[in-house]
Amino acid sequence: MSLNFTPHQVDQARKFVNYTFRTMARLCATYGWNDSCGQSVERLQADLTPASLGYRRGMVVGRQLFFFSHAYRLTAEPLYRNCATRLFEDLTTNFWDEDNGGWYFSLAVDNSPSDTTKDLYGHAFIMFGLAHYLAIFGDDKALPWIGRTNEIVSNRFALPGGWFAPATTRDWTLLGRNLEQNPHMHLLEAYLSIYKTTKDDAFLSCATRMMSIYTEMLRTSDRSKVLEHLDEKAKASGEKGKLIEPGHLYEWYWLVSEYADIAELPAFKSACAPIMEWADRRCLDVDAGGIFDMVDTSGNIVSSRKRIWPVTEQIKALTTLVRDTPTERAREALVGAITFILEKYCGSNGSWHEYLNKNLEPDCDFMPLSTPYHVGMAALEVERLFGGPGGFGMRNTKSPDFP
Repeated sequence: MSLNFTPHQVDQARKFVNYTFRTMARLCATYGWNDSCGQSVERLQADLTPASLGYRRGMVVGRQLFFFSHAYRLTAEPLYRNCATRLFEDLTTNFWDEDNGGWYFSLAVDNSPSDTTKDLYGHAFIMFGLAHYLAIFGDDKALPWIGRTNEIVSNRFALPGGWFAPATTRDWTLLGRNLEQNPHMHLLEAYLSIYKTTKDDAFLSCATRMMSIYTEMLRTSDRSKVLEHLDEKAKASGEKGKLIEPGHLYEWYWLVSEYADIAELPAFKSACAPIMEWADRRCLDVDAGGIFDMVDTSGNIVSSRKRIWPVTEQIKALTTLVRDTPTERAREALVGAITFILEKYCGSNGSWHEYLNKNLEPDCDFMPLSTPYHVGMAALEVERLFGGPGGFGMRNTKSPDFP
């Protein structure tokens, strides 16, 4: 299928992919890397020095494992392979609880447990990172870790209502029975990644379970919004129950469409259209540009700050729209979002602004090393439009358009 991009549009797409996996990756592998112990840094300050937080999270290691794996796939630079393999060693050597199983939330500087909580969100991202590492490098040692983690999720986090607890103590006492949207979304992402890597139908079944939670509990009755926080009865209660994160609406639009393609259930594609329509209508700043961080179910602005990651999710949603409906309007919207993120958020040296204020002025003096995951997934979907494998391609190949 010809997507009919103009030379300028192709140039912007190439610029974004190369910025992500060359310029940003280089910064992460140098300033964002502790070479003496082979570990990624949790956060950089504005002057590119590591922030002294005293901890590092397993979730960030999982995300960085994904990011450096694809940086190597696209560039073949040994630097990124070294980062990925050392992250795998760090994760499996230091973060696993040898006594009780499961992954610690965070470690101290000396690799001792800092926060021994076992969180669902972190377990999802560790499985996600392991799946991409396995797909790119073919390291069979990653597969048993995926199996162990999924067994933990299934046996320790599952609740009678059909969803999963947000967190437990070190020895598996549940820390709440409420339904949180975000970890379930990223479990779906992880399971699709694992299924595409292993072709094991059990993981597609796990993904289908996440989709059932989405359709039956997280999505509003009019199918236009996704709720963030539900109580122990899976009900949206109080002001917290009204909160909507626009970036997650775009992310769900993309994820549901991906599930529809992978599971060969095309009806889901039309079912997710109202989500993007509502996000475009109620969550974009039509005056200054950008995407509001938080709104409520009525579309009222709760937070007018504009973090970088919702724009990456919008880019992923727009790549889906371009593939499914390759109109000039869709192409222009995608390239407009790519141009916006490059001009407003991305620095020439690979740095980025994590937050902008309503007027698109920088509003943050640090860079979390969890963010390249978001930018990386968006760049993979842009590469996919030009023959790359995409976020769920799970192949060690690349588009010829991105040398």
